[in-house]
Amino acid sequence: MELRHLRYFLAVADAMSFTAAAERLHVAQPALSQQIRALERELGVTLIERGARTRALTEAGVRFAARARRILLEAETAAEEMAGLASGRHGTVRFGSALQSLTEGRVAALLAGFHRENPGLRVSFREAHTRPLLAALAHGRLDLALVHLGEGEGTDDLRIEFADVPVAIERLYEEPLLLAVGPAHRLARRGSVRWSELAREEFVSFGAGSTVRELAIRAARTTGIPLRAPISAVNLGTIRALVSAGLGVSVLPRAAFALPGPPVRSLRLVEPSLTRVVSLARNTIRYERPAARRFADFLREGLKRPARREAAVKSQNPS
Repeated sequence: MELRHLRYFLAVADAMSFTAAAERLHVAQPALSQQIRALERELGVTLIERGARTRALTEAGVRFAARARRILLEAETAAEEMAGLASGRHGTVRFGSALQSLTEGRVAALLAGFHRENPGLRVSFREAHTRPLLAALAHGRLDLALVHLGEGEGTDDLRIEFADVPVAIERLYEEPLLLAVGPAHRLARRGSVRWSELAREEFVSFGAGSTVRELAIRAARTTGIPLRAPISAVNLGTIRALVSAGLGVSVLPRAAFALPGPPVRSLRLVEPSLTRVVSLARNTIRYERPAARRFADFLREGLKRPARREAAVKSQNPS
């Protein structure tokens, strides 16, 4: 068994198509099929069920895929770690963020600062919702990611569990979710609002897979009100513009209101209140690389510093 056999098998497992996998690998399909059959003969099990129109992994195939991903990650990480030791402070960190408000407000500046201090290290950046980023971490396509889970008063916490995959999640700090309304909205002069008062409102929301969206849905369900969300958007700036124009209300993290953009008002949500947990997720195998550790330390320190200042202000002003 060679590493290329594992790469071939995972390409077929991910695509569920010998043709698509062969194109991706730039090999002939018959040769790819022969390599997979040779791997199955060596292992003594069938890894892929071959039907007339469908392909599916057997139970052995599912288990072997998890092992194969770990083996390839270990091999890739070992090679990169040795290259890093040989060349000093050089390499690439693959980083993702699901927190638009944080990316626009603080992460961009932190990335610039990291590049200034580590000119030989490159950070490859990807933006997506939390669940896709965690899946990319689990498959080794990312080293680190900023994600947010959530907690709701009187509701189930929003947690994402990964079994048998190399993903670890570290809580950095908590941040409340607030209701955003336009300047002319009937609630604009209020300081807080109960969920039960929002039964007739239309919501402007993030798309499917968004942690904030899932928390809002859970809160509405707990309160027994409908969450009408005829408008959804991917971009935070778009949501703010729609809310500012009076096309609906939205649930946004507190950091979003500090960003430049169309005017919106923030109201504290109660009964239930909602909190997002800003977290640093990492692939535990890729994290062994010095470049990934250096970037994680820099990011962790930069993000926790404002949270510590805020906690100190609250302790001085308990009211």
